[in-house]
Amino acid sequence: SFGCTPISKVVPPERHPAVMVWPLLPLAAEGIFRPSLAAAVLTAVACFKKGLKPWWGLCMLPAIALVCRVGRSLKGPQTRPAGRCSREEYRRRLDAASVAAKVPGPLRMYKATTSNTFRPQQIGARLQSQQRLDLSGFVHVLEINMQELWCDIEACATFETFTNEMLKVGLAPLVVPELRTITVGGAIVGIGVESSSFKHGFFHEGLLEADILLASGDVITVRPEGEHAELFRTIPNSLGSFGYLLRLRMRVQKAGPLVRLEKIWCDSPGALIEGLKKNCLRSDLDYVDAVALGEQGGMLMLGSYAKQAPSDNKVKYYGLWPQFYPSIVEEGVDFITTEDYIWRWDADWFWCTQIFPGLNFWIIRWLCGPHLLRSDTYKAFNDVMIKNVLEPFGLNKNEELVIQDIEIPVDQAENYISEFLRVCPSGRIGKIKLKRKGLPTTVPIWLCPVKGTGFPLMPMVKDALYINFGFWDALEGAETKGGMAAGRVNRALEDLTTSLGGKKTLYSNAYFSEEEFYRLYSGEAYKKVKELYDPTGRLRGWYERLAKS
Repeated sequence: SFGCTPISKVVPPERHPAVMVWPLLPLAAEGIFRPSLAAAVLTAVACFKKGLKPWWGLCMLPAIALVCRVGRSLKGPQTRPAGRCSREEYRRRLDAASVAAKVPGPLRMYKATTSNTFRPQQIGARLQSQQRLDLSGFVHVLEINMQELWCDIEACATFETFTNEMLKVGLAPLVVPELRTITVGGAIVGIGVESSSFKHGFFHEGLLEADILLASGDVITVRPEGEHAELFRTIPNSLGSFGYLLRLRMRVQKAGPLVRLEKIWCDSPGALIEGLKKNCLRSDLDYVDAVALGEQGGMLMLGSYAKQAPSDNKVKYYGLWPQFYPSIVEEGVDFITTEDYIWRWDADWFWCTQIFPGLNFWIIRWLCGPHLLRSDTYKAFNDVMIKNVLEPFGLNKNEELVIQDIEIPVDQAENYISEFLRVCPSGRIGKIKLKRKGLPTTVPIWLCPVKGTGFPLMPMVKDALYINFGFWDALEGAETKGGMAAGRVNRALEDLTTSLGGKKTLYSNAYFSEEEFYRLYSGEAYKKVKELYDPTGRLRGWYERLAKS
């Protein structure tokens, strides 16, 4: 009914001929990138002076990486689910944070998890934890109410912690952004979307109440009604410019142990958008998203909870091997665990591991191990390479990172695909590609339907259907001359989004002027609340957090 064609076989993406990401990934992940390179170079020089082959010194790198691999296998991932704690422990942390925040001076927070924002100009600032308010202990689940279906959770807890505790009792968050170490507080003050958003909206729609540490150092509880209702409504998408969230009460849902995932090919962008619209009306579905393959069409992916898999269709496991994202060009039905479904994109950062040479080879993935094949590792590695290699040597001066999630009204979604590909020539000068058998290699774009929010700092038509377009690539060509500083492609995408009545999320580079930004994102509502709760500007302002280092 959506222009379906016969089932095809998976055609893996093109392989990179460049030097493998291994052994550099383990070294960067363990924080020993520079020392390891220095040791290898010094050993190579010593070998040369003694008449030995210098490459014996360079053999230190894979040797150190193997030690890291073994150690990480024994210790587990660097960021692990934190579990639960008592309300008394939470109260002690809250009191200590309040006292510390009342020390005069600018107020900026420190958390231990890897940042999931993509603003290269802010990498250096993120690495500085001194003289910051340490909120890294607010990482636990406090209470799960099985009758009323809500959970109290500390705001610096990762979604991996949140999901892990929910699944133990047969529940799940309403919306789980696809990367494990995104924090629940970050998804409130930013924007969190995933394939359940066609039903539940953005993650912040499930917020019932929150404890927030204000610029004064005081901690208050905000709810939809009452004294601080206006602050409650302006917290989503505020980027933490009003204060720091400490505790959230979130609505949760019942969940099954498995997800039945059906993949249906649509042979045109119009058929793909129509398929999304129709399936968003189905009450029997729990998850709906899609991947467009350029203008060739795309794959609908429809998920529903299941208690068990049929005998002729065993549970499929993705992650270390096989990878999930190459399978999305193949129609059919998979049964996967709910946990694996939730994290299906994490092991390859959607498909962005294509920018790391070698990570599509099973032997390289095995050498890295499952505890390194995670989005937080890739983000840390990417930041290390930008800071220590690409920027110092000018290797990325004309490269533009196009990392965007953009909400477009559904009636403009088909048009947006063609206009996006015109403005963003990733097929010609980008690195990320995907291929379906019988069709040319092209550009993948994630499509995630979402109900519009009524919260003022993300101005949308409440409950109207939008399509979140997720696109992540590194482009280099004549169109990207000047790189991130010029931001030519990103600026053009911002203009396109505005012309079609859309909104971009704010986790990545933005090129709006301050005046334009406040006009597009309800700046007057922001300024009113900022004046009430942070009149001296002790916390960084909204635009400053977005656009400055």
